[in-house]
Amino acid sequence: MRRMRRHPLRSLAALALVAALAAFAVPALASTHKKKTRIVKVGDFFFVHNSNHATTVHVAPGTVVKWHFVGDADHNVTVYDGPAKFHSKDRNSGFYTRRIFKQGTYKIECTIHGFKMRLVVGDGSANQNPSPTPTPPNPAPPSPYPY
Repeated sequence: MRRMRRHPLRSLAALALVAALAAFAVPALASTHKKKTRIVKVGDFFFVHNSNHATTVHVAPGTVVKWHFVGDADHNVTVYDGPAKFHSKDRNSGFYTRRIFKQGTYKIECTIHGFKMRLVVGDGSANQNPSPTPTPPNPAPPSPYPY
């Protein structure tokens, strides 16, 4: 029985194909596991200081939220209403970081100065009570007059 010899260029071509596929597959897989991060500025008497002064931030569940303290005065991040409670130390620089998984609306304030923001995780409806169905008013009693 005669043994077949492999052609060296065929092996090299197969190796190049595997390397090319790995070069595209590895970054694609890495990007799907990339952690989402959102930075929220906390300054002298504001959260989320941006061009439209919106005080609501929307993030996906599992996002890392980093509050970046940039003011001269001390401030903090305190959840006073929401699906989970947390509280940062008082500070005027650095970051307070929290990964948030529980969906819902978090109402947050600086307990030192009272300014507030909302953090909506997911669609924000997880912790909101449904509004009660209004009851119809009592019907008027029948009139004794036929007209």
